[in-house]
Amino acid sequence: MLWIINGLIYGFFMALYMLVNQNKKINGYVLGIWRGFGIAFLFAPVLFFIPLLQDWRNWGLLLLQGILIGVYDSHIFFASAKFGADNTSRLLVLSVLLTTILWWILTPIKFVKLFADANVFITLILSLAGFCICYWYMLKSKITKAALKYMIWAVIALALMSIATKEIAVMKQNVWYNVIYYLTVSTFISGCYNLLLFVVHNPVKKLKQAIFAPQIVQTGIYIIGFSAALIVAKTLALRLAPNPGYVITLLLTAPLFVYVLSPRRHKSSNMSEKAGWAMLFFLGLIMLLVCSIGVND
Repeated sequence: MLWIINGLIYGFFMALYMLVNQNKKINGYVLGIWRGFGIAFLFAPVLFFIPLLQDWRNWGLLLLQGILIGVYDSHIFFASAKFGADNTSRLLVLSVLLTTILWWILTPIKFVKLFADANVFITLILSLAGFCICYWYMLKSKITKAALKYMIWAVIALALMSIATKEIAVMKQNVWYNVIYYLTVSTFISGCYNLLLFVVHNPVKKLKQAIFAPQIVQTGIYIIGFSAALIVAKTLALRLAPNPGYVITLLLTAPLFVYVLSPRRHKSSNMSEKAGWAMLFFLGLIMLLVCSIGVND
């Protein structure tokens, strides 16, 4: 059950993450630079108090995760500004099925065991499909070809990130070490990725002004704060969850958090309450299946 709680916390902070640039419309690479380097520098001193990773494969995993974070961050920030948070979030539902299928491919022995119990497997598939369909109808914003084409890379990055995060979360027995390495090494690499992309698309002389403008600094500090909490919750959830795809379903409660916390006069007209309740029903079924019946993949 602990992974469900952390998954919901992950969804709450993801709501803030996706909304931050819907109105501000700041360059996505700049926000990625702040998020990456800001979190890394904040937690870097802790590295002096934990053992050094010895396995080069773990370093490779952290490097890969950093690049995936960079791709995902920039796409989410740019897409939120251009297409809106609802539209961006709606397309991320594709990551649920992609992540689940990829994990089953990577864990064939566990999948075969799950598949052998036809009653559980078919019920799980129907619940996942019901969740995705209800989520799609809950957010009624129009999906354009441009949004789909741009967001497909974020969808793929989120699926791969989730699998990589699960592997990072179990690198060492001490979960604190895994979280710290994620918060420093992977986020630093993501900052480097976004810095490189900013320099490629913009004159270098604009870099200082773009990063340290007063509005950017204020937003950057805000992002660092809730992103650090988001990463910790995500890592703990994925460490304990049997399949990272199930955590993505909890992540996609983010629009509901936005809707519930918004004042009555500001509630989005692009959200169907009936579809939202139906989505929660299927989400409940998935959690019930995984926790009560003992689905371990």
